Amino acid sequence: MLKSHAKRPLAILAFAMAAVGSAAQPAAQADTVAATDIDTFVPVAADTAAEPPKPQFGYISYATALRSMSGYAEAQARLDTLRSRYGAEARRAAEEFNSQYEEFLDEQDSYPQSILRKRQTELQELLKRNVAFSDESRRLLAEAEKDIFAPLHKRLRAAIRTVGRQQRLAFIINIDDNACPFIDSSLGENVTLMVIDKLK
Repeated sequence: MLKSHAKRPLAILAFAMAAVGSAAQPAAQADTVAATDIDTFVPVAADTAAEPPKPQFGYISYATALRSMSGYAEAQARLDTLRSRYGAEARRAAEEFNSQYEEFLDEQDSYPQSILRKRQTELQELLKRNVAFSDESRRLLAEAEKDIFAPLHKRLRAAIRTVGRQQRLAFIINIDDNACPFIDSSLGENVTLMVIDKLK
């Protein structure tokens, strides 16, 4: 496959580098499909009998293909359940802190100085534990999401590689999150539906 691409003009390499560079820009919003501007204009060659150029790269909405997979709904439900449990525990801890803090405010005038300082310290420690739990929950949820969706990502990447090789494409760009604001459709090919078909 590398030999077949080695004879292409240097202009193709320059185009590929420009496309990859634009794809590396940070996403404006996670898990959304970009409204990519895909140019459908194909110039008419002087020789009308000449065949149109073969696509040199592919592009795909990775999020659309991922959501189409048979195991996506189950994986998302598992993650939502876990997120709900962490959220319920965080709310319980917050309610406990609020209750103790309100009690402290109501009775602080009656406390001796030593007890007042002790209760203040206890409340500060409880608040620190709640903040630490919130941070740890986010970390654990991120790890859980990665683990839960890992098999789906593995299957999806394999399908993308298969389509890329079958179509003899140099590379396939993910167009989600405004990663690639312009694509010349005479040079690239939308392989989203091809990949989804491979996943069935």
